[in-house]
Amino acid sequence: MTLNVSQLLDGQLDDAHGRPVLDEVAANAELRDRYTVYGLIGDTLRGNGTPDDGFTIRILERMKR
Repeated sequence: MTLNVSQLLDGQLDDAHGRPVLDEVAANAELRDRYTVYGLIGDTLRGNGTPDDGFTIRILERMKR
């Protein structure tokens, strides 16, 4: 499923394949976290800024565990 989350964020899934992934992300806290982390990684790689509300720091701390 994590590959599907990555593909969803990269725009590689059509609606028929993306909808079930979104439904699973909505129902699964671990996948929601992964979706958020993957999104932050993608934003960073593209050079997009992220809000400085401490969220990124908390995510990075969780990744260290």
